Amino acid sequence: MWKIYCCITVISLSFLAFSCKKAPGIKIESLNKAGEEFYFGEKVPVWASTSGDNNTVSYEWKATGGSFDGFRTQDLFENLWIAPSAAGEYTITATAKNSNGSSSSRTTKMKVTRYFFDEFQSAYTLNGNGWSTSNTSNSLVANIDTASSRLELTSSSTSGPNVRRNLDLAELKIPFSVRTRLGWKTFFRASSTIVISMFFNQPSNPTYPYIREIRWEIWPTVNPATTNNFQIRYETFVPATNTSKFSTVGNVFPNPLPLINPVTGRNAVFSLANGELKNFSFSIDANEVFHAYVGGTEWFTSNGIKDWLTAARAAYPGFEAPSPKEYRVAFPARQTSTSTGTTLVMKHVYINNDGQILK
Repeated sequence: MWKIYCCITVISLSFLAFSCKKAPGIKIESLNKAGEEFYFGEKVPVWASTSGDNNTVSYEWKATGGSFDGFRTQDLFENLWIAPSAAGEYTITATAKNSNGSSSSRTTKMKVTRYFFDEFQSAYTLNGNGWSTSNTSNSLVANIDTASSRLELTSSSTSGPNVRRNLDLAELKIPFSVRTRLGWKTFFRASSTIVISMFFNQPSNPTYPYIREIRWEIWPTVNPATTNNFQIRYETFVPATNTSKFSTVGNVFPNPLPLINPVTGRNAVFSLANGELKNFSFSIDANEVFHAYVGGTEWFTSNGIKDWLTAARAAYPGFEAPSPKEYRVAFPARQTSTSTGTTLVMKHVYINNDGQILK
């Protein structure tokens, strides 16, 4: 009888121990992100690395700023975070839950630093990441080390090649500043230009003139002692009459006022040797003064755009502030279909809208 009692007791205790065993748990070991700094509106992959019982796991994602890209990824271990249109540090939290009632959470900080930047470190730069090209063959040297990363574009046609990016992830208005580090390698078509442009949105009233483009042309391989090697100007356009005017010396309003005198000239600073890279930047500050820098040194400042905008506001009721829509760099086409193509090298592009002048 005693043996039977003991056996029943052992069985009962074993059953109790088994029934009280903790349900299999789950743990988010890390919350990962594609990069350390982000620009306004950037779509950033984030994903959780999870251990433990992964059966019937669902995920919940939260952020203190920005948003997530739709409902399709909300319950998965990976998501796509869309950065907000304001600089700052934001927190993303992922929570994993399994069918046994176990849960685990992990957070990561997301640092949004500026309107836009690209140092060409991502393998996805030319794959749905905002950049477009025309008449080029492309080589992207993607590297986490910015000293090595770069984008190389070679003209592949007798039609004009260019690389461009829409500025539609967040509204851009004055003040803004743009800096491009670029050069060429191997071959550059003789007596030809690199053109850095900012294009602007058309305002609602088609009868008013507006600034359609700021255009900076550089002849990097001509002899500046004998040949003009720069031209910098802006264009105004009236949609209703299809009227285009470029700024030049002697213009009076409503024609665009000059940025620099002369508009075209010679300056050794614009010379670029094979493999040489240089910063080119232009800005319109909060007072609407135009600034141009080459190689980190101020080239000139100008009230040309400021004075034209002041006159336009006085002449046209409801005149709308300029709003950039596209950044573009163009370079020489092939002379013939069998000619050697020019290769443009881009190291980085930065765009600020916080009043800081990029040099």
